[in-house]
Amino acid sequence: ASAVTRNYDRLVGVYDLLASLWSGGAIRAARMWCARQTRSRTRVLVVGAGTGDDAALCCANGAEVHLVEASQKMLAESVLRCKSAGGTDPVAIDDDFRNVQFTQPMDDILVPFFLNIFCSAELPQILRHLKECNASDGRILISDFSPPAHFFASKSLMELWHGIPMAFFFLFTGNAWHGVHDLPHALEEAGLTIVQRQKFRIFGIGPRWIEALIVEIKSDL
Repeated sequence: ASAVTRNYDRLVGVYDLLASLWSGGAIRAARMWCARQTRSRTRVLVVGAGTGDDAALCCANGAEVHLVEASQKMLAESVLRCKSAGGTDPVAIDDDFRNVQFTQPMDDILVPFFLNIFCSAELPQILRHLKECNASDGRILISDFSPPAHFFASKSLMELWHGIPMAFFFLFTGNAWHGVHDLPHALEEAGLTIVQRQKFRIFGIGPRWIEALIVEIKSDL
C-alpha cells in the first residue's frame, strides 16, 4: 500500500483556487453535481473531504454526513463549511480512509477526486473498501478525470494536462505518479455498474475531461 499523503495542510488556503484555475470550474462543478444527488435523512460518507463545499451541501440537505480526511486542516475547513451551511452537523474522522471501518453501511459515498491519489495497481483495493462501506442498495458517487480518449493526439494532450498538476502533487504531497485512470474499466473489474454519467467541459467550453459517475454494486441476478 502507498504511504499516507503529506503536506495537504499547507494547501488549505489555495486548494480550491488551484482547482478552479486549472479546470475553469469543472472540478467543483463535478463535485457539486454529485452532492446534489444525495438525499435527506440518509447516511452519506465523503471520502477525502478536502475543503468540503460538496459535504456542506449534503449537510444543508439534511443528510447524516461522515467526513474522512487525513489532513487535519482540510478536515477542519470542511467541518466549518458544513456547520456554516446549516442543516446537520457532520461526523469528522481524521484518518486514512484505508484504516476506517463502519458498523453501519452508508447509503451514499462521495469520492471527490480521491481515487486520483492512488496508482492503478492500488485502485482495486480502494474500490473494494468503498464497496465494503456501502449498503447493498447504496450508491458511490465519483467525481474525477474522464478516461483518456483513444485518438492519439487527444489522449496525449489530456495526459499532458493531467500530468502537470500530477507532478506537483507527486512531489509536494506524495500522491502516486500515474497516467489518467480508466475508471469505467476499473469499476467494471471491481463489480460496480455505472448507472449515470455526467461530463464537464474545461472552462465550460473546452474538452470534457472531467466527469461525475453514479455507480452501484452489481446484482448477481
